[in-house]
Amino acid sequence: MYFYLVVIFIVAFVVALFVQINNYPIALNYFFGTKQVSLALALFLAFIIGFLIAVIARIPQDLVNRRRFRNLERELFEKENRLRSLYSSQSVSQSQEKAEGGESDKS
Repeated sequence: MYFYLVVIFIVAFVVALFVQINNYPIALNYFFGTKQVSLALALFLAFIIGFLIAVIARIPQDLVNRRRFRNLERELFEKENRLRSLYSSQSVSQSQEKAEGGESDKS
């Protein structure tokens, strides 16, 4: 827990330092015009937009992986149940054989 807080503090410090160093204005040209913004803000916006694009691009693969995981869990559950039923039927048949073998020894 403390490790994550230290990492967050270090990252925040580096970002604040970066903003202080790169605080000069640049012209940001976009589809509908031009605007003067600081370099740090422009880089931050580019990072956020890239992050959102990456997250959106990852969603279909995550859905496929979740479906595959559910199917594998279901398959595992079915195979475990089948294995339990085989073990229980094997132990029942062995106990019946022992009972039959014990009755044949008495006759």
